Amino acid sequence: MQYSIKRSKDLSDNEIELILKSWEIEDWLDLDSSSFKMKFENSEFHFLENDDRIVSLARINFDFKLEIQENLQSFAELVGLVSVEKTKGYGSFLLNKMMTNLKEREIETIGFCKLELRPFYERNDIQILYGNGIFITEFDNNKWIDSDDDDILIIKTSEENINILRSLNEQNKAILV
Repeated sequence: MQYSIKRSKDLSDNEIELILKSWEIEDWLDLDSSSFKMKFENSEFHFLENDDRIVSLARINFDFKLEIQENLQSFAELVGLVSVEKTKGYGSFLLNKMMTNLKEREIETIGFCKLELRPFYERNDIQILYGNGIFITEFDNNKWIDSDDDDILIIKTSEENINILRSLNEQNKAILV
């Protein structure tokens, strides 16, 4: 198994095509390589390869900020973790490699998940702030929209920031900046 990291500008057309196909986000399926690289210029992509085939991938978004109690909190965000080949343990293997890498680089990183994905992260010993993901909101198209993620995943974060995220509730929401 080969673990690698690439910035968006270093991705090949085939890698971009595989990422878009794996993510299945309809609004992004028509992105060409140049547009993809610009859209994700503040991201890095983590890959797990087996026999020169990408079997799992994820993105770290370095352009993620939350306003909590009028304070701006910057995190890297783990997003888009998928296995191209399911039920072979590739997602868990990649997640563990990523966690080690992010901890070694001391990058404050969180992620989010829906209820149905919670067991995967529990099996991989990820600290989860259960039910706190729903307290993140953003202003889009002239209205406030609450997150549809249930949980916040603690990938590598200080105890102080964990406590700040743990304090989120209906009266104390985080605003996605």
